[in-house]
This record gives sequence, C-alpha cells and structure tokens, in this order.
Amino acid sequence: MYNIKSKGKIKMKVISGRFRGRKLVTLEGMNTRPTITRVKEDMFNVLNNYFIFEGKTCLDLFGGSGALSLEALSRGIKFAYVNDHYKPALEIIKKNFIGLNNEEYELFNLDYKKMLNYLTSMKKQVDLIFFDPPFAKIEYYKDFFKYISENQLLNNYGILIMESELRLEISELTILNVLKYKDFKNKHLYILRFEKENL
Repeated sequence: MYNIKSKGKIKMKVISGRFRGRKLVTLEGMNTRPTITRVKEDMFNVLNNYFIFEGKTCLDLFGGSGALSLEALSRGIKFAYVNDHYKPALEIIKKNFIGLNNEEYELFNLDYKKMLNYLTSMKKQVDLIFFDPPFAKIEYYKDFFKYISENQLLNNYGILIMESELRLEISELTILNVLKYKDFKNKHLYILRFEKENL
C-alpha cells in the first residue's frame, strides 16, 4: 500500500472492496499529483462512518490516475464521472479502469468549470465529489465553493472531499459541515457534508 516510484511513474493499489489489491499506475509530474496512500486511507476511513456507497454517484473533477474514483467504485459507488483536463492522464485512467463495465463510469476531458456546467445543464446530481486541483490556486476553491452554493449539483447530505496545499478559509460556508480536517504538513484534507437545512 506504499507508493513505489519506478521509471517516472508511481505504482499504487486499491485499498479495499471488489478491486482490492489492484495495481494502479499514475503519471508523475506537475500535471498530476496523486493522493498518497496515508491520505487516501484516512479519507475513506472517515467516509465509511458518514457515507453509504451503494447506489450513489461520485464526481472527480481532477481525476489524475482515477485512483479515488476507482476506490469509490470498488466500495460500491454505482456510477462515477471522472474528469481531467490533461489528456495523458485520461490514457492512464483508461488503463486503470480496464475490466470495468462502461455503465459504471464516464470519462471527460474538460476544464473543471466546463465539467460543472455540463453536469448542471444536464440536471445531474452527485453524492460525492473529489476536488484536488493539481496546482495551489486558491481561486479554484473560491470559485468552486461559490458554484456549490448557487447550484443543485450536490445532493443533500452529499460529501465533498478536498485536498489543498494551502490552508483554506471555510468558516463562512454555512451549507457545508466540516466532518474532518487533517493537516498532513504538505497537504490539507477537508471532508465536508452539504446540509441544505443550514441555508
């Protein structure tokens, strides 16, 4: 379950579920920033306490290797929207998703804002969102918070998981209840729940 660097790539494994032990490959470099195993384990341990995977839908806006979406699918997520603006990352995702039913996921190669707008225009809603921009641009998070507040993309009691290199100011986000925050020194992990009754 440790990340192993080899020939410019990182090898990882699915932690739990029907794909447990499946080896994954991700591109190493500035365009993709894979979630380290320790962070992923903490993330899904918290999810297990607050979230029922079966029959739910997830969205990964910066898919990278597809590791988080595949972990969610492995644990029972019914359908995953997986997006990455970096085309080589999509090729890695396709390799990692070999053997999955095409009815379980859909891949996109869009800017994350266009991906959000697409789902909203199609009147799609999701239960779990992974948001981990590969570059530390605080405006990404501000724009995303604004979008979530103004649109009906995330179902009530849906979970938002964010990773950031910078500490975020989320105290004013009254519609998002903080379930877990953890500082990993070089990365901040936020697990938030969307609660409409707080509006």
